[in-house]
Amino acid sequence: MYESWQRFLPGFTWLTWPSFLLGLAETFAYGWYVALIFVPLFNFFAKWSK
Repeated sequence: MYESWQRFLPGFTWLTWPSFLLGLAETFAYGWYVALIFVPLFNFFAKWSK
């Protein structure tokens, strides 16, 4: 799992507080990024299918 986190979260090193906070912030940002892309698409297709 360590190698996956290094690949997806640049600057992430295992088990240090700064790394934990950086990973938390990057995960939060990636979550918002995905939400901003997929929620409008979902709403568009849900409205279109009715």
